[in-house]
Amino acid sequence: MEYEIELACGRLRIRTVREELPLARLIGFASRQNPRRGFLFVSRVLGKHVPCAPRVMRDTYERLARALGDVPGPVLAIGLAETATGLGGGIADSLARGRARDDVLFQHTTRHRLDVPVLLRFDEVHSHAPDHILYRPDPALAARYRATETLVLIDDEITTGRTLTRLADALAGHLPALREIVILSLVNWLDPTARDRIAAALPVSTRFVSLLDGTFDFQPDPAFAPTLPAGVLAQRPAPRPARADLGRRALVMPPDGAAIARTAQDLVQGLADRPPEAVTVIGTGELAYPAFLVAEALEACGREVRFQGTTRSPILPGGAIADSLGCLDEHGEGVQNYLHNPPAPGACTIVVYESAHRDAAHRLPEQLGARVCVLPDDALTRAAPE
Repeated sequence: MEYEIELACGRLRIRTVREELPLARLIGFASRQNPRRGFLFVSRVLGKHVPCAPRVMRDTYERLARALGDVPGPVLAIGLAETATGLGGGIADSLARGRARDDVLFQHTTRHRLDVPVLLRFDEVHSHAPDHILYRPDPALAARYRATETLVLIDDEITTGRTLTRLADALAGHLPALREIVILSLVNWLDPTARDRIAAALPVSTRFVSLLDGTFDFQPDPAFAPTLPAGVLAQRPAPRPARADLGRRALVMPPDGAAIARTAQDLVQGLADRPPEAVTVIGTGELAYPAFLVAEALEACGREVRFQGTTRSPILPGGAIADSLGCLDEHGEGVQNYLHNPPAPGACTIVVYESAHRDAAHRLPEQLGARVCVLPDDALTRAAPE
């Protein structure tokens, strides 16, 4: 099918060759406040820029996990920060649950400091915040990590594939048992020639999995000349390292859900004084997959729930972005963050944090009139594999 989309930044012409889910159900469109790339594909099922019901997100994860198939293990699934930290965790979770596997690891790249050794650094050239870090796994997982036979690299959409190709090639050198690479996304814009070129450049058999395949052409509007806003990069080091136990050093999937269930029950009790209205759960920055589990557990308690996340991505209002709320990051790096399509003032809202140590300049709960949920220390606990 063919589509034409007019944006402030220019005109997108899209041709899809396969739609497991309709394009309008999967993505919307917006303009970036970024001179490197003016357009943005805005996922409607990711729970990031557009609020989404957890059950819809889980359905997406399960569809992609089924499409991945019965791959040889151990499996290492890596989601790219920050947009695919939740998508990567959800797919790895659904793969492990759906096939009763105990050989699935999940890790995500990060832009935050940990006081542990770095495995790889790489850049995402078109991004507003290009630097990515992949830390070495927790020592208890190192042997399973090196024994990886299937590497699954996950992003919300694949446009050129350059970033994931570089990551796959570099990471393959640390995985001596690697047999297959799978590049997995909601939407894949690579034509067959580009896919063949990427597969030929990588050291093992490589394939692509997605819910929609197609190509696009973008004609920029010469009058559209945005500049990056201030604060897209860290202004100073965070006073404390980020948590290492929520995906930045690998996790065995799926986690024990007891701590998340307790957290959800506590939240339900805390909402007893409010009418049975819809609840918006907000994950902050890279904290997407664990916060999604909280939202999913609330939904299982019978609440109507919508999930979304804050982001570093500066996006202009228009198209899929109705409005945006700005706030400084919670880690204290002085990075400008945004909550796109925020809930209405006075709505029932819960903001989930990885730590109780929030920078004083971060005022998102006050801006929203929201309740705060801090993930417990054992949120994603599960014993390491033998």
